[in-house]
Amino acid sequence: MFMVVGAKYGYTDPTDKLHKTEHYKLIQSLAKEFEEANGSIVCRELLKLSAKKETPTPSDRTDAYYKKRPCALLVEQSAQILDEYINSRNMEEKKIMRIAVAGEGTQVTEHFGHCDRFIIFDEENGSIVRKENVPNPGHRPGFLPNFLADRGVNVIISGGMGGGAVEIFNERNVEVVVGASGEAKDAVERYLKGELVTTGSVCHEHQHHDECGEPLK
Repeated sequence: MFMVVGAKYGYTDPTDKLHKTEHYKLIQSLAKEFEEANGSIVCRELLKLSAKKETPTPSDRTDAYYKKRPCALLVEQSAQILDEYINSRNMEEKKIMRIAVAGEGTQVTEHFGHCDRFIIFDEENGSIVRKENVPNPGHRPGFLPNFLADRGVNVIISGGMGGGAVEIFNERNVEVVVGASGEAKDAVERYLKGELVTTGSVCHEHQHHDECGEPLK
């Protein structure tokens, strides 16, 4: 784990005290996380071996022997810690924004919950780098806002939306832009340029209340 982090994020100038200090802190942080999960980072302690001199005769490699040697499990835990760290660091460095459009085909739909799909665009450094079409899984009260927030969506664009859905998006820190129309990709590009602003268009028609996230009254 330490070798991978050193190769991927380590310093190259041994006289660069600032980067050396930052790297030492990173190594200590990862070591602490492993130690908290396993009680130690010392091999002998992890394997519960005696401090006295061991016999030079190697043990037979039996199932019973390997049960006392949880090396594979410890390596797996190290890999998981490393994977979580790299993923979190990548997200911080990339600063990817996910923008979902409630769509009807390629067009922005008029009613959020009535769309046939959500077109999700990943934005990086002001440009669209990925697009994904996600079929509408069904419009039951309060479900869709959480469904999109759980997929990492930061912004939702729609023609109109019920007040209940808006409230849930606000609670999940997802920006709501309503009153949009036209091609979904064009709407996203206008948003990225600062040209698309919300109109405050909230659905009030009774037939669309449940579709937009509000329970029927």
